[in-house]
Amino acid sequence: MNDDKEAMFTVKRQLVSQRGTVLVCLLLIVGFLLVVAFRSSFDTANSNVNSWAATINTGTFTPVAEGISFVFDTTALVVISLVIAAVLFVFHYRRGSVLLLGAMATDALLVVAFKALVQSPRPLNELIPETGYSFPSGHVTGSVVFFGVLTYLAWKHWASRKVKAATGGFYVAMVVLVGFDRIYLNVHWFSDVVGAALLGAVVLTFAILVFRYLEATGKFSRLRALLSGHPKST
Repeated sequence: MNDDKEAMFTVKRQLVSQRGTVLVCLLLIVGFLLVVAFRSSFDTANSNVNSWAATINTGTFTPVAEGISFVFDTTALVVISLVIAAVLFVFHYRRGSVLLLGAMATDALLVVAFKALVQSPRPLNELIPETGYSFPSGHVTGSVVFFGVLTYLAWKHWASRKVKAATGGFYVAMVVLVGFDRIYLNVHWFSDVVGAALLGAVVLTFAILVFRYLEATGKFSRLRALLSGHPKST
């Protein structure tokens, strides 16, 4: 009986600790919707950043930028996520596998939906041919979600502050690199990158909220038992 009470207390404490993450998620949603609603306010910044990017294009870095664009394309990230999810599944970390696949699938769907909704044209001076609408950047949202999930899983596995600092720094560096790459290639406006970063952060925090809830309530275990054909008796 005491064990049951302690377990319930632990669950309640974990759910209460979620409130901060919920607040962050809501603020990110508001921020993203504000960018969508007031995209015209970015016109001057978009034009200035686009003009600046054209002045730094070099024959040396452009091939590297094109390679970065290829690796972090939405389709490429989905394929990489499937491979990593399969590895996690094989090594019996199925929860991490579900988190990664669920977050990336949600990201892909939302990017397609908002591109169709906003229908923003791309810059005309792009260095590489790109199809589809511009807002938001699928490369940036995918990178925020992909590297964010991997960083979160690393933080859960390793408690070391040095590891957390290193993986967190790597996460930020990769997102900044991909965002800069999209602007450097002139395939996105500055507002596309800002909106994409916010949308990716929304997907990431929401996915983590759902993940923590399923862990705290034990629903992961119930789902596993159901899928294995041995549901627990109530």
